[in-house]
Amino acid sequence: MRGVVKFVNEEFGLVAVETEHGEYTVFGLMNGGTVGIGDVITGDLEQLDHQTLRNETRDSRLHVYIEDTELTFEDASEKLN
Repeated sequence: MRGVVKFVNEEFGLVAVETEHGEYTVFGLMNGGTVGIGDVITGDLEQLDHQTLRNETRDSRLHVYIEDTELTFEDASEKLN
């Protein structure tokens, strides 16, 4: 699955990605990887738990913990604030 980073909370290491289905996935960075708004992320964005995702924009792997999936824009925004 493919998604685009829409929100980043650097203080808490949280990221919200809009998936190709128009829903949002929120994950926490486990390895301190670098993610920016607009970055393209690929991997299993709909499976909760530990995952390894790929940041296509920065050509890097991200070790993350997916906290929530299939969120609305409003719910994702609220989780990162």
